Amino acid sequence: MREHGTLRILHFGLGEIGLGIARETARTARLRSVAAVDVDPAKTGRSLGDLSASGSTDVVVRATLAEALADGGGVDVAFHCSGSHLKDIERGLLELIEAGCNVVTTAEEVLCPYVAHPEAASRLDAAARRKGVTLFAAGVNPGFLLDRLPVYLSSMTLAPQSVRATRLVDLSRRRTALRRKMGVGQNAHAVRERTRNFSIGHAGFTESVQYVARAFGWTIGAVEQTLEPVVAQQRVERGGEVVEAGAVLGLAHTARAESADGHVISYSLTMRLDCSEPYDEIEITGQPPILVRFPLGLHGDLATLASAVNAATFVASAPAGLISQLATPTA
Repeated sequence: MREHGTLRILHFGLGEIGLGIARETARTARLRSVAAVDVDPAKTGRSLGDLSASGSTDVVVRATLAEALADGGGVDVAFHCSGSHLKDIERGLLELIEAGCNVVTTAEEVLCPYVAHPEAASRLDAAARRKGVTLFAAGVNPGFLLDRLPVYLSSMTLAPQSVRATRLVDLSRRRTALRRKMGVGQNAHAVRERTRNFSIGHAGFTESVQYVARAFGWTIGAVEQTLEPVVAQQRVERGGEVVEAGAVLGLAHTARAESADGHVISYSLTMRLDCSEPYDEIEITGQPPILVRFPLGLHGDLATLASAVNAATFVASAPAGLISQLATPTA
């Protein structure tokens, strides 16, 4: 299905990230959009080029995958940007796989699904192997900063004992959907109630911890998490948002797991609208110790677009199946 090395792309899910990927696809010579699907009636029937502000494709957004595949005339890679949780997206992923598409997904739980969702992971892997295609989770967190990157960094040290990471994220620079997901502007009491069952906030923290533990061969106990709202002490106006004193600026999330022999994985992620000095930091205790810091923080939205678009050529030639652990040198 390749034409002079160009991969034919289907876009599945056209939220802010999905449309951003479509826009970057139009700018990438090795990729060509040929089909798109979204269930939103406000988007179906419209031009993908118009919706993504790329203006370089006349692909029409369809309401069903069958219609989109008929338009595409053969697809090499599907960008799946429709949900975070496997229980909600497994069916859509299987449909793409059964259609013979290699799949790059931004769904957080696909990074390391074998612990929390072993049956779904096995079904996806078996289907991909049978169809001779690849399923791969792209992204930043999870997908890079707190999982694949520390595992690769560990190849520069001996006998690692712990992995600790801190992320402080400036929500004023991030997309609207993420701000809503972090409770920005909402009532603090209502958000606190939702934090108790983790029905709000970041997805994939547990998967990042489990990814590192599996890569190092550490048998860890349960991943212990905390999640609390960051409450404004005074009125904040930033990034086009107005948050009154007492309302929510974002969320503070931690995750920690330990093995019986003392190995520790400890992560802290705070996303807030009023963050003035964002940064990402990864520390590995070993011989020698490793400390890596991104002084301004890695811009998650832009980096997610890059991660997905750059993964297209990877999945087109990767071994069939669900790729969870990347084959990288590891301590």
